[in-house]
Amino acid sequence: MEHSLLIIGPDIESSGIGGVTIHVRRLRDFLEKNGIDYEFKDYKSNSIWTLFSRISRCRIIHIHISNPLYQLVITLLSHLLGKTVIITLHGDYGRFGKLKNGLVRTSLRLADVPIVINEKSFNLCKIIIKKVILIPAFIPPQKEEQLSNDILTLIQKIQDEGKKICSTNASHLSIDKQGNEIYGIGFLVDYFRDLKDKVLLVSDPSGEYERKYHDLQTDSVRFINYPHSYYEVLKRSDYSIRNTSTDGDSLSVKEALYLNIPTLCTDVVDRPDGVRLFKYCDKFSFENSLNQENSRTVTVENGAVRILQIYRDHR
Repeated sequence: MEHSLLIIGPDIESSGIGGVTIHVRRLRDFLEKNGIDYEFKDYKSNSIWTLFSRISRCRIIHIHISNPLYQLVITLLSHLLGKTVIITLHGDYGRFGKLKNGLVRTSLRLADVPIVINEKSFNLCKIIIKKVILIPAFIPPQKEEQLSNDILTLIQKIQDEGKKICSTNASHLSIDKQGNEIYGIGFLVDYFRDLKDKVLLVSDPSGEYERKYHDLQTDSVRFINYPHSYYEVLKRSDYSIRNTSTDGDSLSVKEALYLNIPTLCTDVVDRPDGVRLFKYCDKFSFENSLNQENSRTVTVENGAVRILQIYRDHR
Protein backbone atom coordinates (compact mmCIF):
# COMPACT_ATOMS: atom_id res chain seq x y z
CA MET A 1 0.00 0.00 0.00
CA GLU A 2 1.39 3.42 -0.97
CA HIS A 3 1.08 6.57 1.14
CA SER A 4 1.50 10.26 0.34
CA LEU A 5 3.01 10.98 3.77
CA LEU A 6 6.02 9.29 5.38
CA ILE A 7 6.99 10.09 8.97
CA ILE A 8 10.56 9.14 9.90
CA GLY A 9 11.47 9.26 13.57
CA PRO A 10 12.18 7.24 16.70
CA ASP A 11 9.70 4.81 18.19
CA ILE A 12 9.08 4.08 21.86
CA GLU A 13 9.84 0.38 21.32
CA SER A 14 13.40 1.04 20.10
CA SER A 15 14.25 4.33 21.82
CA GLY A 16 12.24 4.29 25.04
CA ILE A 17 9.99 7.00 26.45
CA GLY A 18 11.15 10.54 25.79
CA GLY A 19 9.90 13.85 24.46
CA VAL A 20 10.56 13.04 20.79
CA THR A 21 9.17 9.49 20.85
CA ILE A 22 6.01 10.63 22.64
CA HIS A 23 5.58 13.56 20.23
CA VAL A 24 5.85 11.24 17.22
CA ARG A 25 3.52 8.64 18.76
CA ARG A 26 0.87 11.25 19.58
CA LEU A 27 1.17 12.84 16.15
CA ARG A 28 0.48 9.42 14.63
CA ASP A 29 -2.48 8.90 16.98
CA PHE A 30 -3.83 12.33 15.99
CA LEU A 31 -3.55 11.51 12.28
CA GLU A 32 -5.30 8.18 12.77
CA LYS A 33 -8.05 9.85 14.78
CA ASN A 34 -8.58 12.30 11.91
CA GLY A 35 -8.53 9.61 9.21
CA ILE A 36 -5.22 10.71 7.65
CA ASP A 37 -3.33 8.04 5.74
CA TYR A 38 0.41 7.89 6.46
CA GLU A 39 3.35 5.54 6.83
CA PHE A 40 5.82 5.54 9.73
CA LYS A 41 9.39 4.25 9.73
CA ASP A 42 11.55 4.00 12.83
CA TYR A 43 14.95 5.17 11.59
CA LYS A 44 16.73 3.29 14.38
CA SER A 45 15.38 -0.12 13.41
CA ASN A 46 15.33 0.26 9.62
CA SER A 47 18.32 0.34 7.28
CA ILE A 48 19.12 3.33 5.10
CA TRP A 49 18.13 1.21 2.09
CA THR A 50 14.69 0.53 3.55
CA LEU A 51 14.23 4.23 4.24
CA PHE A 52 15.39 5.06 0.69
CA SER A 53 12.80 2.64 -0.71
CA ARG A 54 9.97 4.20 1.29
CA ILE A 55 11.06 7.80 0.66
CA SER A 56 11.03 7.17 -3.10
CA ARG A 57 7.36 6.13 -2.91
CA CYS A 58 5.99 9.05 -0.85
CA ARG A 59 5.42 12.71 -1.68
CA ILE A 60 5.81 14.29 1.78
CA ILE A 61 8.61 13.31 4.16
CA HIS A 62 8.40 14.51 7.77
CA ILE A 63 11.70 14.00 9.59
CA HIS A 64 12.07 13.74 13.38
CA ILE A 65 15.77 12.82 13.72
CA SER A 66 17.99 14.35 16.40
CA ASN A 67 21.37 13.05 15.18
CA PRO A 68 22.66 15.93 12.98
CA LEU A 69 24.56 13.76 10.48
CA TYR A 70 21.77 11.24 9.98
CA GLN A 71 19.25 14.06 9.83
CA LEU A 72 21.22 15.63 6.97
CA VAL A 73 21.61 12.33 5.11
CA ILE A 74 17.84 11.68 5.13
CA THR A 75 17.06 15.31 4.31
CA LEU A 76 19.49 15.39 1.38
CA LEU A 77 18.23 12.06 0.07
CA SER A 78 14.61 13.23 0.23
CA HIS A 79 15.51 16.57 -1.37
CA LEU A 80 17.39 14.93 -4.26
CA LEU A 81 14.40 12.67 -4.90
CA GLY A 82 12.21 15.74 -5.30
CA LYS A 83 10.11 15.20 -2.18
CA THR A 84 8.47 17.81 0.02
CA VAL A 85 10.68 17.79 3.10
CA ILE A 86 9.41 18.79 6.54
CA ILE A 87 11.82 18.77 9.49
CA THR A 88 10.87 19.22 13.13
CA LEU A 89 13.97 20.25 15.07
CA HIS A 90 13.57 18.83 18.57
CA GLY A 91 15.78 20.71 21.04
CA ASP A 92 17.37 24.13 20.79
CA TYR A 93 18.77 25.41 17.53
CA GLY A 94 22.52 25.91 17.99
CA ARG A 95 22.89 23.54 20.93
CA PHE A 96 25.76 21.54 19.38
CA GLY A 97 29.33 22.45 18.49
CA LYS A 98 30.29 24.22 15.28
CA LEU A 99 30.36 21.16 13.02
CA LYS A 100 27.07 19.60 14.14
CA ASN A 101 25.34 22.99 14.17
CA GLY A 102 26.46 23.42 10.54
CA LEU A 103 24.91 20.06 9.63
CA VAL A 104 21.61 21.04 11.26
CA ARG A 105 21.63 24.42 9.52
CA THR A 106 22.16 22.75 6.14
CA SER A 107 19.27 20.35 6.78
CA LEU A 108 16.93 23.20 7.69
CA ARG A 109 17.93 25.16 4.60
CA LEU A 110 17.22 22.16 2.37
CA ALA A 111 13.82 21.52 3.98
CA ASP A 112 10.69 22.93 2.40
CA VAL A 113 9.15 23.39 5.85
CA PRO A 114 11.67 23.69 8.70
CA ILE A 115 9.93 23.65 12.08
CA VAL A 116 11.43 24.70 15.42
CA ILE A 117 9.66 24.20 18.72
CA ASN A 118 10.51 27.22 20.88
CA GLU A 119 10.82 31.00 20.65
CA LYS A 120 14.58 31.09 21.27
CA SER A 121 15.29 28.73 18.38
CA PHE A 122 12.87 30.61 16.14
CA ASN A 123 14.52 33.99 16.81
CA LEU A 124 18.00 32.58 16.10
CA CYS A 125 16.99 30.57 13.07
CA LYS A 126 14.80 33.09 11.22
CA ILE A 127 17.80 35.39 10.70
CA ILE A 128 19.38 32.93 8.26
CA ILE A 129 16.40 30.74 7.28
CA LYS A 130 13.44 32.96 6.46
CA LYS A 131 10.99 30.11 5.86
CA VAL A 132 11.36 28.60 9.36
CA ILE A 133 8.14 28.34 11.36
CA LEU A 134 7.46 27.89 15.07
CA ILE A 135 5.13 25.10 16.17
CA PRO A 136 5.28 23.99 19.82
CA ALA A 137 5.91 20.28 20.29
CA PHE A 138 2.98 19.65 22.60
CA ILE A 139 0.28 17.24 21.45
CA PRO A 140 -2.18 16.04 24.09
CA PRO A 141 -2.73 12.29 24.42
CA GLN A 142 -5.29 10.98 21.96
CA LYS A 143 -5.81 7.73 23.86
CA GLU A 144 -6.26 7.07 27.57
CA GLU A 145 -3.28 5.20 29.01
CA GLN A 146 -3.33 2.89 32.02
CA LEU A 147 -0.96 2.91 34.98
CA SER A 148 0.05 -0.36 36.62
CA ASN A 149 -1.54 -1.37 39.92
CA ASP A 150 1.83 -0.89 41.64
CA ILE A 151 1.98 2.77 40.59
CA LEU A 152 -1.67 3.41 41.47
CA THR A 153 -1.15 1.81 44.90
CA LEU A 154 1.95 3.94 45.54
CA ILE A 155 0.14 7.14 44.59
CA GLN A 156 -2.88 6.25 46.69
CA LYS A 157 -0.63 5.54 49.70
CA ILE A 158 1.03 8.95 49.40
CA GLN A 159 -2.34 10.68 49.12
CA ASP A 160 -3.76 8.73 52.08
CA GLU A 161 -0.85 10.01 54.18
CA GLY A 162 -1.90 13.57 53.33
CA LYS A 163 1.32 14.36 51.45
CA LYS A 164 1.67 16.39 48.26
CA ILE A 165 3.06 14.65 45.17
CA CYS A 166 5.83 16.52 43.34
CA SER A 167 6.50 14.76 40.03
CA THR A 168 9.53 14.98 37.80
CA ASN A 169 10.71 12.82 34.91
CA ALA A 170 13.95 11.78 33.22
CA SER A 171 14.17 9.52 30.19
CA HIS A 172 17.70 8.35 31.07
CA LEU A 173 20.79 9.49 32.99
CA SER A 174 22.25 12.35 30.94
CA ILE A 175 25.12 14.81 31.30
CA ASP A 176 25.39 18.10 29.38
CA LYS A 177 28.57 19.46 27.76
CA GLN A 178 29.43 21.36 30.96
CA GLY A 179 29.28 18.15 32.96
CA ASN A 180 25.95 18.94 34.65
CA GLU A 181 23.31 16.28 35.22
CA ILE A 182 20.71 17.44 32.71
CA TYR A 183 17.59 16.53 34.70
CA GLY A 184 18.96 17.67 38.07
CA ILE A 185 17.62 14.60 39.86
CA GLY A 186 20.45 14.52 42.42
CA PHE A 187 19.58 18.03 43.62
CA LEU A 188 15.89 17.13 43.93
CA VAL A 189 16.61 13.89 45.80
CA ASP A 190 18.76 15.82 48.27
CA TYR A 191 16.10 18.53 48.70
CA PHE A 192 13.10 16.24 49.22
CA ARG A 193 14.57 13.27 51.09
CA ASP A 194 13.89 14.70 54.57
CA LEU A 195 10.61 16.52 53.88
CA LYS A 196 7.54 15.34 55.79
CA ASP A 197 4.69 16.93 53.80
CA LYS A 198 5.79 16.31 50.20
CA VAL A 199 7.01 13.33 48.17
CA LEU A 200 9.26 13.54 45.11
CA LEU A 201 7.98 11.01 42.58
CA VAL A 202 10.57 10.42 39.85
CA SER A 203 9.37 8.90 36.58
CA ASP A 204 12.54 7.06 35.57
CA PRO A 205 11.68 4.52 32.82
CA SER A 206 15.33 3.59 32.23
CA GLY A 207 15.89 2.74 35.90
CA GLU A 208 19.29 4.49 35.76
CA TYR A 209 18.48 7.18 38.31
CA GLU A 210 16.92 4.70 40.72
CA ARG A 211 20.13 2.67 40.65
CA LYS A 212 22.31 5.76 41.08
CA TYR A 213 20.33 7.16 44.05
CA HIS A 214 19.01 3.91 45.51
CA ASP A 215 20.81 4.42 48.83
CA LEU A 216 19.29 7.91 49.19
CA GLN A 217 15.67 6.80 48.79
CA THR A 218 13.36 7.61 51.69
CA ASP A 219 9.58 7.71 52.11
CA SER A 220 9.82 11.19 50.59
CA VAL A 221 11.72 10.15 47.44
CA ARG A 222 10.24 7.41 45.28
CA PHE A 223 11.19 6.16 41.80
CA ILE A 224 9.05 4.53 39.12
CA ASN A 225 11.80 2.64 37.35
CA TYR A 226 10.04 1.10 34.34
CA PRO A 227 8.15 2.46 31.30
CA HIS A 228 4.79 4.07 32.10
CA SER A 229 2.66 7.07 31.17
CA TYR A 230 4.05 10.20 32.81
CA TYR A 231 0.93 12.07 31.73
CA GLU A 232 -1.19 9.74 33.87
CA VAL A 233 1.18 10.33 36.80
CA LEU A 234 0.84 14.09 36.30
CA LYS A 235 -2.95 13.79 36.45
CA ARG A 236 -2.55 12.59 40.04
CA SER A 237 0.20 15.05 41.06
CA ASP A 238 0.11 18.32 42.97
CA TYR A 239 3.25 19.83 41.38
CA SER A 240 5.34 19.27 38.27
CA ILE A 241 9.09 19.97 38.41
CA ARG A 242 11.52 20.42 35.50
CA ASN A 243 15.01 20.99 36.97
CA THR A 244 16.96 20.81 33.71
CA SER A 245 20.31 22.37 32.78
CA THR A 246 19.27 22.57 29.13
CA ASP A 247 15.97 22.01 27.36
CA GLY A 248 13.83 22.32 24.27
CA ASP A 249 10.08 22.80 24.20
CA SER A 250 9.51 20.31 27.01
CA LEU A 251 6.53 18.05 26.49
CA SER A 252 6.07 17.39 30.21
CA VAL A 253 5.92 21.14 30.94
CA LYS A 254 3.11 21.57 28.40
CA GLU A 255 1.34 18.50 29.78
CA ALA A 256 1.40 19.93 33.31
CA LEU A 257 0.12 23.33 32.13
CA TYR A 258 -2.56 21.59 30.07
CA LEU A 259 -3.67 19.83 33.27
CA ASN A 260 -3.49 23.14 35.22
CA ILE A 261 -0.90 21.79 37.69
CA PRO A 262 1.59 24.21 39.34
CA THR A 263 4.63 23.86 37.07
CA LEU A 264 8.16 24.66 38.27
CA CYS A 265 10.88 25.04 35.62
CA THR A 266 14.46 26.20 35.35
CA ASP A 267 15.03 29.43 33.45
CA VAL A 268 17.62 27.93 31.08
CA VAL A 269 15.35 28.39 28.03
CA ASP A 270 12.26 30.42 27.23
CA ARG A 271 9.34 28.85 29.08
CA PRO A 272 5.61 29.08 28.37
CA ASP A 273 3.36 31.50 30.21
CA GLY A 274 2.14 30.13 33.51
CA VAL A 275 5.30 28.41 34.79
CA ARG A 276 7.13 29.24 38.01
CA LEU A 277 10.77 29.89 37.14
CA PHE A 278 13.81 29.01 39.26
CA LYS A 279 17.53 28.64 38.71
CA TYR A 280 19.01 25.23 37.98
CA CYS A 281 19.88 23.35 41.20
CA ASP A 282 19.60 26.52 43.30
CA LYS A 283 17.97 25.71 46.64
CA PHE A 284 16.84 29.24 47.53
CA SER A 285 15.40 29.91 44.08
CA PHE A 286 13.68 26.51 43.94
CA GLU A 287 12.14 26.91 47.40
CA ASN A 288 10.70 30.30 46.47
CA SER A 289 9.19 28.80 43.32
CA LEU A 290 7.71 25.88 45.23
CA ASN A 291 6.03 28.23 47.73
CA GLN A 292 4.56 30.67 45.20
CA GLU A 293 0.83 31.18 44.84
CA ASN A 294 -0.84 29.25 42.02
CA SER A 295 -0.29 30.74 38.58
CA ARG A 296 -3.17 31.69 36.32
CA THR A 297 -4.68 29.14 33.98
CA VAL A 298 -3.18 29.19 30.48
CA THR A 299 -4.26 27.74 27.16
CA VAL A 300 -1.80 25.28 25.63
CA GLU A 301 -1.72 24.86 21.84
CA ASN A 302 -2.07 21.42 20.26
CA GLY A 303 0.79 21.46 17.74
CA ALA A 304 -0.70 18.60 15.70
CA VAL A 305 -3.46 20.87 14.38
CA ARG A 306 -1.02 23.09 12.48
CA ILE A 307 1.12 20.15 11.38
CA LEU A 308 -1.94 18.55 9.83
CA GLN A 309 -2.66 21.80 7.96
CA ILE A 310 0.90 21.77 6.58
CA TYR A 311 0.37 18.24 5.28
CA ARG A 312 -2.87 19.32 3.60
CA ASP A 313 -1.24 22.41 2.07
CA HIS A 314 1.45 20.23 0.42
CA ARG A 315 -0.71 17.37 -0.82
